[in-house]
Amino acid sequence: MTKKIRYILEYIISIIMILIFRIIGIRLSSFISAKISLAIGKHLKVDQLAINNIRNALPGLSELKRRNIINEMWLNLGRIIGEYYHICQYNLEQISAITNIDNNSKNNIELLKKSKNGGIIVSGHIGNWEVGPKALMARGIKINILYRPLNNPYIEHLTSNLRQKYGVKLIAKSNKGNKQIIQAIKNNEYVIILADQKITQGQPIKFFHDYANTSTFIAKIAMKYDVPITMASVIRKKNSKFDITVNKPLYYKNLAEEKKDFNIIKFSAIINKTLEKWISENPAQWFWVHDRWKK
Repeated sequence: MTKKIRYILEYIISIIMILIFRIIGIRLSSFISAKISLAIGKHLKVDQLAINNIRNALPGLSELKRRNIINEMWLNLGRIIGEYYHICQYNLEQISAITNIDNNSKNNIELLKKSKNGGIIVSGHIGNWEVGPKALMARGIKINILYRPLNNPYIEHLTSNLRQKYGVKLIAKSNKGNKQIIQAIKNNEYVIILADQKITQGQPIKFFHDYANTSTFIAKIAMKYDVPITMASVIRKKNSKFDITVNKPLYYKNLAEEKKDFNIIKFSAIINKTLEKWISENPAQWFWVHDRWKK
């Protein structure tokens, strides 16, 4: 009963916040939410976890620089919350107006559209990850999102309904979800997977300074069904605008022909290495509060 009351109160607060954000617009919502997030976040227990994570992953930084990066991380997380309603409500034309895609990425998107099958698009919790799916849809890619449902069923219902506007399809993480991924690929659709969080099962693969449990599921699907893994990122710029990068699609059989002793572990390691690069370039935009290296 206590949990249900808490869930209802959280839901009411979420509704109030959405109503306020709806009235004040995306820029002011992003700004106010960022300030609130920083004020609260730097006093939470996980703030120290974030400091420890960045100290180990990027040891060349000064303590002051680490502190500033984590402060910026809290601001970015707050902006994501403030922008959430608006990003969900934006149509594909409006999403295109706040995103920039370079020419190489445009060419790589065209390669995906020409593929006879679908595939997997891999990203991480960088920038504002809610923007990417609709930006790709605006370019003609059929998108599904693999996600973990929220614990609060009321907020889960609210947020999932918002996310599914304009044709975004959600696949909940589960055995059933795994089957839906395969079916989506067979239907010439793409599944976006954020692959930077800790999992209980997987293989220990190097990620920055240490080995971290990493899913090989993505590589297994790509190998079995001969579909590409495509790395993509969303990097925040100013005024709730974003740069979208889409890398060249990777096929297991092509890499295996080029590299001796190439296997599923090395295929999965490419994902970690690419995420490392993006995080190192924009450390303030990554989710450092996640215990990625927990044993």
